[in-house]
Amino acid sequence: MSLSLNIILSAFFIFLRVTGFFLSAPFFNGNSIPNQIKIYASIIFSFLILNVLVLQGFNPTLELSILEISIIVIREILIGVALGFTGQIIFSGLDLAGSLISYQTSLSFANMVDASTQQQNSVLSNLLTTLGVLIFLGIGGEKILLNGLIKSFEIVPLGMGNVYYIGPYLLEIATFLFLIGLQITIPFILVILLIDVSLAIFARIMPQVNLLFISLPIKFGVGLILLILLIPYLPTIYEIIFTRIPEYLMEMIEVISR
Repeated sequence: MSLSLNIILSAFFIFLRVTGFFLSAPFFNGNSIPNQIKIYASIIFSFLILNVLVLQGFNPTLELSILEISIIVIREILIGVALGFTGQIIFSGLDLAGSLISYQTSLSFANMVDASTQQQNSVLSNLLTTLGVLIFLGIGGEKILLNGLIKSFEIVPLGMGNVYYIGPYLLEIATFLFLIGLQITIPFILVILLIDVSLAIFARIMPQVNLLFISLPIKFGVGLILLILLIPYLPTIYEIIFTRIPEYLMEMIEVISR
């Protein structure tokens, strides 16, 4: 296979990994960025990475069959998606925390369309996610993600990589972030539990009272107060979570390079 054809094939493999990353990474995967822009960005970024690799002495000698090329295509897409999804899981944890709080405080009745996903979501979930995106961009989170993508080409060469352990590691990250989301919602769960117990006792004393009519405004008011108390601490919580993204990305790259 000629050198020029090897370069073209290598550029195609780079493009696949980059595209998979842009389609799954937080901020980049939202509907707020048109798909055409994502494709153009993937092409430009792919050629920039290829130029850097060539300057570093990258000299591909790919003697591949059609079957091997097909396997590499799938592998590169999976690697890119895995790297992007490693960051996306964090925002999924924030969305989960918002949904749990909304459910506990009767705020789940208030829904709105998420501009990034075009799906119905609770107002509180959108608030936590939007605040998370702003803090994420404020600490240079997009640079962290892109640096992780670039680093993957240094540690996991094109056509290489073990994708079999991606699923178990993503599950490990998801479990950790589920616990983080649960920790954020624990104060709400405990307080609402105390309110439910108090209302149950009150119902035994005065069974003629409509508990639903009383419980909704109480839970809403208490949840709103707790949310106001929580908001000042959210930037600190987010920064603690987001500063672990480079660690997650490097661990994912190491898992793939095994």
